[in-house]
Amino acid sequence: MVKQRDPVVVHDAIYPIQHNKWYRLDPAEIQLTQIGSSHVCRVPRLAHGLERVLFSPGVHLLQDPNSRVYNFDPYIRGITQPDEFDFDKLTPYITSSKDLTLTEYARSRKKRFVGSTSSMTHILSHLYFAISGGKQPDISSLSMAFADQPARFTRGMRYPASIALRYRDSVYSIDADKSFDVKDSILSVLGKSLEKLLTSTPSEFEMYKKQNSWKVKEIPDENYHYVEAGEFVMRSQLDCRDDRLPRKTFDLKTRGSLAVRMDIQNHEVSKGYQIKTMKGRLQSFEREYYDMARSAFLKYNFQTRIGNMDGIFVAYHNTARMFGFQYISRREMDEVIFGNERTGNHAFKMILLLLGNLLRTVTDQYPKKDLRVTFDSFAPQQPQMWVEVIDDEKEAIALQQYQETGQFSTAATAATSTPAANASDADPFAGSDPLDSKATENDLSEDMSDMDVDPADDVYVNTEHPILHYTMDVFSTLNGQDTGEPVTLHDKSDTWTINWKLNKSTWQPDVAAERYKQLRLRQSTYFERAAPDTPDEELSPMVKILRRISRRDLWRNKPPKERIVVNRSRLPRGKAMARYRADLPSKRIVSPATIKILKKQQSEATPSQPPSHPQDPASKP
Repeated sequence: MVKQRDPVVVHDAIYPIQHNKWYRLDPAEIQLTQIGSSHVCRVPRLAHGLERVLFSPGVHLLQDPNSRVYNFDPYIRGITQPDEFDFDKLTPYITSSKDLTLTEYARSRKKRFVGSTSSMTHILSHLYFAISGGKQPDISSLSMAFADQPARFTRGMRYPASIALRYRDSVYSIDADKSFDVKDSILSVLGKSLEKLLTSTPSEFEMYKKQNSWKVKEIPDENYHYVEAGEFVMRSQLDCRDDRLPRKTFDLKTRGSLAVRMDIQNHEVSKGYQIKTMKGRLQSFEREYYDMARSAFLKYNFQTRIGNMDGIFVAYHNTARMFGFQYISRREMDEVIFGNERTGNHAFKMILLLLGNLLRTVTDQYPKKDLRVTFDSFAPQQPQMWVEVIDDEKEAIALQQYQETGQFSTAATAATSTPAANASDADPFAGSDPLDSKATENDLSEDMSDMDVDPADDVYVNTEHPILHYTMDVFSTLNGQDTGEPVTLHDKSDTWTINWKLNKSTWQPDVAAERYKQLRLRQSTYFERAAPDTPDEELSPMVKILRRISRRDLWRNKPPKERIVVNRSRLPRGKAMARYRADLPSKRIVSPATIKILKKQQSEATPSQPPSHPQDPASKP
């Protein structure tokens, strides 16, 4: 039942936007149109027989745990570490502000903003929180192990998201703000090499290792899909393709395991965490899916929409070995996040309309200047937007200081270093989330007070121009009835529009600057994690358990000394087989080169045997 609210006067969106005035967003006002050639024919395909995952729902294990038979080429079991791979031989990433093709498309079509999937999806997620009425992902398809687990989006999804608007010749480019995320994590680094692994034959991939990289003669151009919508021209990188899929292309996602994500600074130990079962609260593929639904599906979904992709191909790993693979279509993500595809289409279009109006408003306040725009959904009932003029010279000095000394980060956070007297007895799955849509202002204040913020700590903020602060009020209209509740379109005749109001704060400049500093300080703490040498008693209960499990199973990453058996009955057929056999003259799924490489790995590894000490009962979840 739709809960009605008091009526207000709502106007059609006519620019310029006036503050404290209600405007309507109608998805019929915007369409996504492809620009130029997408070069789909140049996009790589999956290798190692992985293409059959695309047409069979569910998780596909690399190796059957019972028979030890490999379902795919065992070459992809072990993961090449970053110090062994020559990343200079990969196509370099180009930011939106440096993409001349993207800028020229916008200029020729008189569009004001350009952006890429990597720079836009986080802020699009914050705007979805604003219009969704607190809607949560649907995890009802999971087992009873997750029946009492929270379904809301994670803290990481709601942490403040910033973009850098770079002005060049009448066009603003949207770049991701890297003020605090100054170092690439092990997951982001491995993501680049693993994408090459999944789309290359063993002999091709071997050339990208440092000892062989001299054989790589040329670096191919990146493949992009360009689309225009409203005020924007957007770019999406095309990772992989299969012409049998409805939209032909799909995204590659290499998903690090739970322990690696939660204890990423300690990945040399957390890589011992194994994914062993299909279902269960820990060490299962179901746990990884549950976390993706709450922390990644929304961004993945927006990326597939911008790139007109069919879905995502997920490779599950722990940074040392590969466990399995799964193809998740855009339709499946739509059902989890929005309820169905039609609701997702409407929500995405209205978010783009809203973002276009917001960015036009702030760029008119500071015309032809580079700006940092930050969106904050800490209090989802009234999302906030902050605007700061960027001074590149001073920021470069501040960034260098941050990289060298780390003085702009807080000393500790409740999430990573909260001592607990009874940590061993604590339930790592219990506890409220202050980012819950039902959280009160007191809950939010208490959570902020838990952060150990030293007054001496500081972040650089450019105060030569006043910091602008805005809040938004939003509600939906479904079939003519106003509501603040979540909306799902069930019938083709259903209509859904968004009503929004922008409120500009009247704080004094020094007050706005101080509050903005506190926001940026809170933003910086998200990238802090417990150090490898952090004592167990100072870890959160969950990280403590994950470290115990990881230490116990670290030996399992070693290549097994056993006869390699591959499921030859599941070979690809037709044209897919012809393509795959190009690198397999022996007509076996494992080439002689692969067997030679695997034998070398086995000879260098220590014998695969469990540790002599008994299993630590405390490590069991």
